Amino acid sequence: MQPRLLCVLQIGFSIATAILACYSVPAFGVGQGGPGRYQCYHGYEPNAEPGMRFPIRGGGTLQVAGFTIEVKPDQNPSIPQEMSCHATIRSAKGDIVFQDYDEGMDIDAVTGKDINGDGQPDAVIEAFSGGAHCCWTYFFVSLGPEPGLIQKFESKHSASFKDLNGDGHIEIPVLDGAFDYFETAYSESPFPLLIIQLQGNEFRDISADFPKIYDEEIHELRSGLNPNCVGDFLGAKWDDICDYSSNRRGVLEIVLNYLYSGHPQDAWKALEELWPAKDRERIRSEILKGYCGGLRAELGVAAGSSCSEK
Repeated sequence: MQPRLLCVLQIGFSIATAILACYSVPAFGVGQGGPGRYQCYHGYEPNAEPGMRFPIRGGGTLQVAGFTIEVKPDQNPSIPQEMSCHATIRSAKGDIVFQDYDEGMDIDAVTGKDINGDGQPDAVIEAFSGGAHCCWTYFFVSLGPEPGLIQKFESKHSASFKDLNGDGHIEIPVLDGAFDYFETAYSESPFPLLIIQLQGNEFRDISADFPKIYDEEIHELRSGLNPNCVGDFLGAKWDDICDYSSNRRGVLEIVLNYLYSGHPQDAWKALEELWPAKDRERIRSEILKGYCGGLRAELGVAAGSSCSEK
């Protein structure tokens, strides 16, 4: 089999653009480690009947540090009537140190690197539930002398694994789904960027360490606001020329970028400047509910003065 090209759409990372990231995927089989991705997934059938369940396809095996990491179609014991994707990690002795089932499974390309800073290689298994807009679960498994699950988290959006500042440590940029359908349709929802790091067995919010990413985003968003439309928005006026939904989303994203980058005072100042006065108290409360109760709460990083004031 020839390598195929897998293109994954990642939305909202850096300047709120859609980045089409294409990965070279080796033919399914025993890998050599490195940048390949090995996936088990529901295949697409172009002539499928509405409601038809697509067949499970793919699978692959990767050898890292003496461990065998595999994803493949398999029968889920808890749902015996249906096939699922099964991920396993076995030691050199054949002992299972991790396994899980879901609608889709991926051995992430970062597997083999030290993710949590303990000097040992780790595996990252990405599970997908099969929903239209949700959900992904990320499992972090140590491949060191004491192998096993280090941590996991569930997200409404897919995560990336990058060394953003070239210091040799892996950062995890992920969009916080706390604001999906936030008083609007999904397509008009704000998708704030959260940057985390796994340190030992705990996640840390390190978004504030990357001000340039957020500052550039805020600059782009402010540049895109039409002053006349902002005035109409503040006065609750309707104008055929102005796009009320886009203006509203732009303002929310400005506020959220300040908040997520660790500048709550600037966030509330922008809200005072750009949001209708009679609705500011309510929307501020709703923003804090999402910020303090979304993915940050799932990760255990929802602390600080902004969340204590709720």
